[in-house]
Amino acid sequence: MNKVSTSVAEMYIDEDGILQIRFFRGVEVTLQKAKEYYAVSNDLLNNQKSLVLVDASEDYEITEEAKAYGQTEEAMKNRIAVAFVTKSIANQLMFNLYLKFYKPLVPMKMFSNKTVALNWLKSFYVMPGEKFELKKKKK
Repeated sequence: MNKVSTSVAEMYIDEDGILQIRFFRGVEVTLQKAKEYYAVSNDLLNNQKSLVLVDASEDYEITEEAKAYGQTEEAMKNRIAVAFVTKSIANQLMFNLYLKFYKPLVPMKMFSNKTVALNWLKSFYVMPGEKFELKKKKK
C-alpha cells in the first residue's frame, strides 16, 4: 500500500481499488491546498476514475473557495462516488451545508460507520479486474 501525504491529508488506494483519504487534525483547506490535494490524488489514481472514502473524523476547516473548487469538473474528474465518514457533529453539519449550497457532480453521502460507507460505495459499481464499471440496471 503506497500512502501519499499532502499538507492537509494522507491518502492511499486500498485492496478494492478505493481511494481512501484521511484529513489531518486542525488543518485549514484553502483553495491552494485543495488544488494540491486533488492533483496528488489524481496522480495517485493515474488519472483513472475511482470510488472515494473520506475519513473526516478529525476536525478541520475548509474555505468557501476550496468548497467551490471541490465541485468543479477539474476536481471531480476522477471521482465516481464519494462517501464521508465522521462521528463529529461539526463535520456532519459542515457536510450537510456543503450539499445544500453546492450541487455535487457525483453521488456523495455522509456516514458514521466506515463499513456501511464502503458498502454504499461498492453498491454503485463492480470492479472486474482493474477498472470500475457501472452496474447493469435490471430491466
